[in-house]
Amino acid sequence: MHPALARLARAVRVGLPIGLLAGLLQPQASRRRRGLLGAALLAVWSTSYLRYRRRGIEATQHDWELLRTATPEAFSRHYNEAVPTLEEELEMWSDYHGHRHEMRYRLVGDATRDHAPPGGVVLDIGCGSGLVADRLAGLPLHYVGLDFGGHHIESAAKRHADSRDSVLRTSFVRGDGERLPMRDESVDVVVFTEVIEHLVRPELAVWEIARVLRPDGVLVMTTNNASEMPLRFPLSDPFAFLEKAVGFNHDGLISHRPWVWPQPVDPGLLPEGAPTTWLPHTWHKQGETRRMFAAAGLDTIAASSFEFPPPQSATARRLDRGDEIARDAVDVIEALCQAVPLLNRLGCHLMMVAKKTGTPSAVPPPGIWPGPFSP
Repeated sequence: MHPALARLARAVRVGLPIGLLAGLLQPQASRRRRGLLGAALLAVWSTSYLRYRRRGIEATQHDWELLRTATPEAFSRHYNEAVPTLEEELEMWSDYHGHRHEMRYRLVGDATRDHAPPGGVVLDIGCGSGLVADRLAGLPLHYVGLDFGGHHIESAAKRHADSRDSVLRTSFVRGDGERLPMRDESVDVVVFTEVIEHLVRPELAVWEIARVLRPDGVLVMTTNNASEMPLRFPLSDPFAFLEKAVGFNHDGLISHRPWVWPQPVDPGLLPEGAPTTWLPHTWHKQGETRRMFAAAGLDTIAASSFEFPPPQSATARRLDRGDEIARDAVDVIEALCQAVPLLNRLGCHLMMVAKKTGTPSAVPPPGIWPGPFSP
């Protein structure tokens, strides 16, 4: 579509509902006029939502098919050779983006501190540079950082080697979240932040977490939120927002659920002539993930979302170009969104805290995860 026509179409999508709503709310409007305007507004909203839902279902299915191209070799090479350490990423990001990232570590760190008993073991799966350990400084705990990428774990171990913390004990090990090198019931808290969305078989990692957690041990997890607010003007398509908010608990309503990274694996990491390959970057549905946890003997005791507005939104891009005032502004936006019921479910990240209350089956049951590689 020509750019001028695209701008005109967007102006109509945004302006028409506002005009109809303004007419509907005029005190002097007759009952008949309000009825006509209300019917027109409902028709506009319904048409827009049906288009949104159809496109969301199509995009979700397309992503699911792309994920079928993933291979263990591509996964290993990508995360060991192409993904920078978190410290390297923070150097590349703006202050605004780093500020938002710090919020996640603050939330995860607080939850970990709340549930880790004195003398307990904290396992941080996908530890990156071990930034969670920074939030546990001064606590009598054994922090074990585990990461799949060799350069990540080396960076984390080097970073914490010279720590002067005489209370917190730290260890770092290279490993796979789907095959944890830990004994049964040997861990008090598992931290699993921004990792599960990258896994081809996330249910295997959940079963491993349930295996290594002690009875009443706690899992602290964050991931992409499938109930993230749509990148649409709310008054032009309120039903899309309602779908996401209600879908937080009733996940069958959610139409758009990304499964893969926006870009394929770097061809330079693949064998010559290999087909285009995509890796997981899945948006998780809270209800679906809660059921998976429950099947593994993990009872979800808290579920929430955070980070408003989404980083890919126009508002976030404008704030990203700002300075300290922009960081203060986004903190206000965060606080306001967290205070509004339903809206507080639409953050771009999902946070879940679950307690081990049961014993899982030996292997995940068929159908517990809808990915293309699960039985």
